[in-house]
Amino acid sequence: MANLPIRAMDRLAAEFDGRMGFYVEDINSGVAHGYCADERFPTASVCKVCVMVELFRQVAEGACTLGDRHRLAGSISRHGSGTLKWAVDGPELSLRDYCRLMMAISDNVATDALIGLLGLEAINATMQSLGYPNLHTGATLTRFHYAMAGMADAPGSPENDQRMMERIQAYGIDRDCASFADDPANNLAASGEMGRLLGRLCRGEIIDAEASVGMVEMLGLAANRDMIPRYLDPGVDIAHKFGSSGRIKADVGIVYLPGGPLVVSAFALAAAAADGAAAIAELTRLAVGALAPASVKEG
Repeated sequence: MANLPIRAMDRLAAEFDGRMGFYVEDINSGVAHGYCADERFPTASVCKVCVMVELFRQVAEGACTLGDRHRLAGSISRHGSGTLKWAVDGPELSLRDYCRLMMAISDNVATDALIGLLGLEAINATMQSLGYPNLHTGATLTRFHYAMAGMADAPGSPENDQRMMERIQAYGIDRDCASFADDPANNLAASGEMGRLLGRLCRGEIIDAEASVGMVEMLGLAANRDMIPRYLDPGVDIAHKFGSSGRIKADVGIVYLPGGPLVVSAFALAAAAADGAAAIAELTRLAVGALAPASVKEG
């Protein structure tokens, strides 16, 4: 397999208006390269990878099953991405379906339902035990969004959702809040640790082979094509999780190339109007274009 275009990838990240970190690994050869790969970045919805891993760990240990059904609690913010925010009659879903919604369409309500059942402490303890202390889940999605309006400690409710929107419309988003910072009250990741986690998933080494396959299948449900998939041929299989919230952009995943899987883990925190999604898409285009040119879309 051809070499990774290290200089071009590093130049892209260095010239980004803000902070950008990435990790790219060719699974078959083990060749890897990172840029600011040990630095922590806000994750937006990429934190949902850690929630998924903890769910599968608890299933493997017999604490629950993916078929267990739970009724949706009313104390979760209905703000942001997903479809469950439209549910008003307390639907009862399986843990599997909560996870599928979380990974396929980044459903925030499904995510907070799972976090409430699994526990933030358990999610972080599992990341520590796997050797990834910088994969940190410090907030529900409710708290993550409320913090942007100076309401980090407010409980989730339709009334507080409305209050949050009114405060943002009146005062704007608090760009200095924990949601945009390297803060233990935020959801954080280092691109290198997330990339190595995905590499182990690809090799069947996270929890066990069966769980790893199940998690990769969940990652394969992702519908968004704005970052890692943007410049790739539609026929290329990709298992990934994207994240986007204002100037936070992130996408992490496994790209299945003819010569073998490629892990891409990238995070961008724009200083102003810089397009982090475009930078991550271009990073992927550079890497895939060097390794498997036919897998890049024409034009």
